[in-house]
Amino acid sequence: MTDTEAKNKFKLTEKLEKRFLQFQKITDKDKRFERIIELGKRLKDFDPADKTTENQVHGCASLVYITGKKIDNKMQFQGWSNSHLVKGLVALLIEGMNDNSTEAILAINPAFIEEMGIAQTLTASRANGFLNTYKKLIEITNKEK
Repeated sequence: MTDTEAKNKFKLTEKLEKRFLQFQKITDKDKRFERIIELGKRLKDFDPADKTTENQVHGCASLVYITGKKIDNKMQFQGWSNSHLVKGLVALLIEGMNDNSTEAILAINPAFIEEMGIAQTLTASRANGFLNTYKKLIEITNKEK
């Protein structure tokens, strides 16, 4: 899939499109895991006070918390997980959605998750958690529009 096809088909943000294309090219499962874990190391510190039921992503095998707010008409998210792999998945989505308008985020087609190739690398519960994290980001964005 070319850059333009991915962007048009899934309405991806620029950063999410970059990650989408990057992960489509990684065919080795171990290399995908390594790259995901590397991304998790980029997450900013998460305020322990934000580890609340309201901010928790439900339906994940690991603990995951997401916060977000609109600043200067662009969404800013933060996230945390107690799992290195899941933290990387959270980072991938946050990096791809941060600094974008609510309209741009809400336009993203979640089908990109399946075609990106990551879901096939994960266990069913982790793939479901990845989708639930995406849904939590959309829920927060909807509240902020």
